[in-house]
Amino acid sequence: MILKNYIFKNKKILVAQEKERIDWVSLIKPTEEEIKYITSKYFLPRDIIRESSNLNTASHINYITNLKQQQITEILLLCAGEGTFGKNNVTTGYPLLILLVDSTIITVTDIILPFIAPPKKLGEVNNNKEELAIHLISSVYEEFKKQLLKIESEIIGIERNIHKLQTNSAGLDRLAACQKSIVFLESALESNEKTFQYILEHCEKLFLNNAKYKDKQYQLRIQRLQTLKLAKTLTTLISQLSDMFSNIISYQLNIIMKILTELSIIITIPTIIVGL
Repeated sequence: MILKNYIFKNKKILVAQEKERIDWVSLIKPTEEEIKYITSKYFLPRDIIRESSNLNTASHINYITNLKQQQITEILLLCAGEGTFGKNNVTTGYPLLILLVDSTIITVTDIILPFIAPPKKLGEVNNNKEELAIHLISSVYEEFKKQLLKIESEIIGIERNIHKLQTNSAGLDRLAACQKSIVFLESALESNEKTFQYILEHCEKLFLNNAKYKDKQYQLRIQRLQTLKLAKTLTTLISQLSDMFSNIISYQLNIIMKILTELSIIITIPTIIVGL
């Protein structure tokens, strides 16, 4: 659907002209024609590009060699993105494919992720594919954090109006959507763990031995820890909220049963008198 070529110039990412050397190729929900064009130009297997549209794929990192004997680094991470599941709008994990091919970086996604839009400035030195790759990996966890905070705000709103949930189907749908979103996001984060650990441990191999990347490596660790902690906290909160809702339902049911019992006793008294 969308294929754009960019070039690093004057500490900015600009749209590349036809004859300029391309530094970044961005593919969003590519068509078969676009896949054929990119795989032919960079001598890539087509299955690699198609993997980005498979929602059941798992996060991974591979090194492959193309027909030109160039080593290609393939990084696939799951990103937080909004979608639908049944009748509810939920947040789930969508694949983001990052390919480092020679001096070019290729990104492929099946949805428009907000951080794929070219940033105006990435750093204090000349931009390169390694810096962009680190920026994208960092943005993956920033987006997770952003979506988790949205879910946290939704949970707080549900908790404030929990007394209305028993007569409000929309509130129950919101609660169900939050539960599904947290399950999907936790699954995506868990899938990313091994790949992310590998990136941190082999940062020098992937992104060169540069002091600036060392600092970014530390920031990535902090982002990961914050995101995992937030996901764990929300899992606990949604579990407590579900228990609270169940307790309210049980309390209301007990009240109804008490009223029915009292009514049955009142009705029984005239029946006994008439019987006598």
